[in-house]
Formats: sequence, structure tokens, C-alpha cells
Amino acid sequence: MAKILLIGYERDWLQGRQHGLLAAGHSVTCAQAFAQGLRSIQSGKFDVVVLGHSIPLQQRNALAAAAKKANGSTRVVVLYSARVEHAELADALVDTSASTDDLRRAVEYLVGLQARSG
Repeated sequence: MAKILLIGYERDWLQGRQHGLLAAGHSVTCAQAFAQGLRSIQSGKFDVVVLGHSIPLQQRNALAAAAKKANGSTRVVVLYSARVEHAELADALVDTSASTDDLRRAVEYLVGLQARSG
């Protein structure tokens, strides 16, 4: 089971992804907007932080950097809708049109890498 933080601006997107990841047995926290996401990163320890496609580039980069700074073993998944720009801090990229199962597989792969390296 992974401890996951989902950050995005679209409530329906957050709820859909949360439901799918909870059904797979993961612990999922949702943050709707930049400030709430940043507070969550700073106050909790997450295995994976998932950044939704609706987060503006500058905020996405700031959230990814904060996640890595708060916990060096945290993995970052960036969802994208058209093209990917400046995703250097991402450990995985997932097309936003992909299924929740695709997101779950990416998360579980990254958590597996964590377990093997840590």
C-alpha cells in the first residue's frame, strides 16, 4: 500500500483518481489547488505525489521541487494532456486520458523502485 497525494484543480478528476487508487488499497489524500497541495506536502510524508494536468507549469515545478525537498524518496508523477514541458523532476509521466489503472500501475512501479533502493 502506498501513501499518495493527488493535487489538481478539477474536483471530478481528483475524486475519480482517488476512488480508483483507494479501491486498489492505497492511502490517498487529495489537495485541490496549489496552496493546499504545498501544505499537504510540507505536513505529511508521501510515497508518491501525483500532479494533475490542470496545474500551471510554474506551480507544477514548485510542487515537484517541494515534494523532493520534503522527502528525498518521494516519487512524482506528472499527468499531461497535450505535451510535456519542463518535467525534469517527474519520475513518471502519464497521459491524463489514461485509465486510473494506468496511473495505479505507474504508482505501484515507483513504490516498488523505492522499496528496492531504500
